[in-house]
Amino acid sequence: MLKIIFVFTVLFVNLTLLKPSFSQANVEYYNLSRDSSTKGAISIAFPEGWSTYWKFPGPNGFMPKIRVLHEKNVESFSISWPYPKKLGPKSFTYLGYDDNLLLPIEFKKLDERKKIYLHLDISFGICKSVCIVQNKTLEISDEGDLNYLVLDKLLKSKNRITMTTSFGNSNKCIIKKETDKEYRITIENNFIRNNKSVSSVLIDYEGNSWIIEKQSFYPKSGRVEALLKLKDRSKKNKDKKKFSILYLDNHIAKRTIGCPA
Repeated sequence: MLKIIFVFTVLFVNLTLLKPSFSQANVEYYNLSRDSSTKGAISIAFPEGWSTYWKFPGPNGFMPKIRVLHEKNVESFSISWPYPKKLGPKSFTYLGYDDNLLLPIEFKKLDERKKIYLHLDISFGICKSVCIVQNKTLEISDEGDLNYLVLDKLLKSKNRITMTTSFGNSNKCIIKKETDKEYRITIENNFIRNNKSVSSVLIDYEGNSWIIEKQSFYPKSGRVEALLKLKDRSKKNKDKKKFSILYLDNHIAKRTIGCPA
């Protein structure tokens, strides 16, 4: 009986200690510019020692979800995800980040003379010894002051996509159907074949119709493969121009077109 009481006491103490850590994940928005297009950044800060997932973390991760609750004067917006790392134990790896995250965001207004307003619901996972899903709401407006400290931090970040290269014009891109909801994409390029300065090559897709899973890079053949999963059967058309290759060139994150027209 004493042993049972001791086990429940330890469990209660652990859960009590974990709750504050779970509540420390914080989501904020910062205005960075008011040029022809409004630019800002979403900050996701989580407790020390924790990590979070990339937009396509793989089969072992929780894909972040961003849902629009309300919007005013927003024609469209796009969020850029910095280059991820491979994290987790060998039997449970995923793509993500082990440091606080800054997500650049750019808006296109319906009316340039008016302010924008965007209310988002954001779900994301954080991991340490366990993984949990957090849900936050975020209100975005371009009425606030510009935050130059966050802008400077973003510009100095080594993990952000720093430049777009042109070697993708010679890519060989093949997309094959495997099932009604699954496709296999293969991209080959001589630039990444046995190139010792290039590492960690990934395929990215800009859009909401497809999810990318199970990525593999074969440096000897200069080939990267990924499994595409269809989210909405009514949107089967794949815009090849939205595919890109992300890679590290001498540890600097870069992007190039994946499937040129």
